[in-house]
Amino acid sequence: MAMTELTRILPCGVRLEDLLLQVADAAPPADEAHQATCPYCQTALRRLRRDWADVTELANQPVSVPRGLTQQIMAHVRSLAAQASDYILLGHPQGESRISHIVIGRVAQRLVSTVPGIVFASVRAEPHTPPQADRVALSIQLVVRFGPALHPLAESVRHRVQRQTPRLTGARIERIDITINDMAV
Repeated sequence: MAMTELTRILPCGVRLEDLLLQVADAAPPADEAHQATCPYCQTALRRLRRDWADVTELANQPVSVPRGLTQQIMAHVRSLAAQASDYILLGHPQGESRISHIVIGRVAQRLVSTVPGIVFASVRAEPHTPPQADRVALSIQLVVRFGPALHPLAESVRHRVQRQTPRLTGARIERIDITINDMAV
């Protein structure tokens, strides 16, 4: 079969790549009359079909997984899952930032303590379910001063945390559960 290596065009002007695609896709010829009479196309097609059969046979061979590869992959997945359960992950073109759930909880705790009527607050950040790299749920435990209505006070806490925590930490707050545990007189 005479053809130039650089251009990969048969002497009849047909591109070899087009014939390869025809064989690989089991497609009909672009010019059936030409291929039926062209010795260059017929020779190229015979070789391509034979070589493609070899490729297909190899593709059907089972691939054995090296010993220990599955365990290595699962260890890496567990490591990534552990990181996702303790941190939020913020991507950036120049790298990534990990912010601990403890830090997010402390930021939210300081915000809650600025709400009038709150005596003490405890905040725990938990991974979003299902896990997502930048989302958390917050569980807030409160001790409040006697006097203010409890539901509006809880809503005030929720509003402040929902508005300011993402700005300060980058975390997206999906849920805020508030429990009022005690009242100080």
